[in-house]
Amino acid sequence: MQSNSKMRWILVSAAAMLVLSACSKPVEDKEAQAREAAYKEKYAKAKALFEERCKTAGVVVKRTVKDVEGIELIKVRPKLEWGDKAYFDPMFEGAAMADEAQGDSYIASFLYWEFRNPHTPDRRGVIKPPGTKPGLNEEAPRMGYRYVDVRDQSGHQRWRYQAVRGLRDPEWLARASWAEDLERSPQSGKPAPFAIDYEDIVDPADRAYWVAGTRIKIIDQSKGEVIAQLTRYVWDPGFGGSTTGRWPWQHASSVGPDRVCPHDWGTRERVTRFFVDTILIPQQAEER
Repeated sequence: MQSNSKMRWILVSAAAMLVLSACSKPVEDKEAQAREAAYKEKYAKAKALFEERCKTAGVVVKRTVKDVEGIELIKVRPKLEWGDKAYFDPMFEGAAMADEAQGDSYIASFLYWEFRNPHTPDRRGVIKPPGTKPGLNEEAPRMGYRYVDVRDQSGHQRWRYQAVRGLRDPEWLARASWAEDLERSPQSGKPAPFAIDYEDIVDPADRAYWVAGTRIKIIDQSKGEVIAQLTRYVWDPGFGGSTTGRWPWQHASSVGPDRVCPHDWGTRERVTRFFVDTILIPQQAEER
């Protein structure tokens, strides 16, 4: 009898568990469906917002200038630490340029040489330190600027940066340690004729959908005139999710045209340099 009672208790318990499981599964399914529906709705709104912002993105050019020796950077993209929390912050000011070179590497990007691949003439090349020899499938280098002036945070002092050939092995620098060939000196003379500035677009309504923008301006300092401007927008459709180890803003700004506008293949980390040198065309070897 005890054996039968025990068996009945087991069967009743199993049946109860099946009933509970059957009841909970529809609840879980409904919650998952609700989450998916909410994501799809937010995604559609964000995509529409990004596409609307992209209508105002792109380059506006009043004029170009040839044989430019040097430029001034009014601001430098600040250096962030590896995995900095800014990459995960919807209100991060520099979100639209999160994949851009930073700190001294940002300065170096304007001084270094560009090596293009002759087989992909529609794409920009790679940036390497002065003195680097062309590698396989690389054309002769196109030089960057001879100097870059940078204002300090007070705005009262300018420093002139130059990439010094022979200070470090250029092949080693290109592989491992950018910007260690830079030297700077105080600059008190006449400012460079042209300056580069940027203005990050931080609209809380846009950032709620993880849409960020920036404007990069090239300024004729003698006239106080903006002669060219690049407006750029970036969107993270993951809305800041990082379960796969991604850094949302850095990841979003480094992918294709469905996340970045305008988008040009081959400009990753050098967007500002490759915009500026099409407007302010640097002097080349025979002109220096």
